[in-house]
Amino acid sequence: MKARSRLRPALYSAVAVLLALVVLEGAASWMMLVYYRASDRQKFETDDPSYLSIVNLARRVSRLVGLSDAGMVLEESSPSPFFRADALLGYSAAPGVYTHSYVRWNGSAGGWEYYRNKVTINADGTRWVGAPRPGKPTIYIFGDSWVFGNGVPDELTFAARLYEALPGWNVRLLALGGYSLTQAWLTFERLRGIGPDDIVILGYADYFDVRHVEAPSRLLEIERWLDRTNQPIPPFQLPKATLASSGGVITSYIDQRCAVLGDYCRRPDPSPQEMTDVTAALVDQIAARSPAKVYLLHFAGSPDNPVRRKVSPKVQVVGAVPSEFDSVVQDDILGFDGHPGPFWHYAIGRKLLGAIAWQP
Repeated sequence: MKARSRLRPALYSAVAVLLALVVLEGAASWMMLVYYRASDRQKFETDDPSYLSIVNLARRVSRLVGLSDAGMVLEESSPSPFFRADALLGYSAAPGVYTHSYVRWNGSAGGWEYYRNKVTINADGTRWVGAPRPGKPTIYIFGDSWVFGNGVPDELTFAARLYEALPGWNVRLLALGGYSLTQAWLTFERLRGIGPDDIVILGYADYFDVRHVEAPSRLLEIERWLDRTNQPIPPFQLPKATLASSGGVITSYIDQRCAVLGDYCRRPDPSPQEMTDVTAALVDQIAARSPAKVYLLHFAGSPDNPVRRKVSPKVQVVGAVPSEFDSVVQDDILGFDGHPGPFWHYAIGRKLLGAIAWQP
């Protein structure tokens, strides 16, 4: 009788706990659903991977108050804003000298910590790598945030290292965060004075393919990144590349805000084959119009990327994905950000110095 009397309260307690958990899960699910609807979020499982809303809500609350997830980083630019709308490229960097800061909560130290670096944008929109060298040939470098050197000071980008190592050359760094070969093509078209002694380096990574066509997954990626870094989504009109019947590419523009595009961001991406074809066509279009030698610097992805085999023989591919080095080269910004750090830029610079014939 005593055992039965002790068992009954235990069962009641277990049922009460279970009911409380069900109620909490229901309330958490309702709160998360309201949040998803308010933020127009589709692929929420990327940021909230658990099947239990209680877990997802607890993760978000702990991030908000700084109790967990020290890797959550906020980004700041002074002066601000750094980006401005650009009718041709979608957006560009305003000329000036900036301090870019990464800010994160250090739970063990009980305070915020900062990582700051200097970014100088020249009057022509390029990033500073050194003073002009009149009468010398020029290396034109295109790419995205990796090539631009997000989180890396002006002097430590691989473009600046090339400038330092090659005193007989000028270097123009025409990259910017979020750019792809679509912006490279549009920028190349308005450049003047490229000659046969110059060199064009097109930075390319596997993840560029979705950018060229402005695939739904790419716009969702922009939305998640801006949300993570606590930034609004600007109404930039991004250039979108499409294959033309002639085999080249034509560009149109699409708003980067999923909220104004109806169901576009819920659609599937174009097929991998279509995106590969667009990428190769962009490279070939630049090579066909360039009097200078063109190099495709493939710095992230698989060495078996079909773009490498599909581009014109006029383009020399420089393989620089991690497996094509004999040592580990992928550092980061002191854990503040996933962009590669100074050692990666050093390694890329050495790779290019060894892969290109630098005699004008």
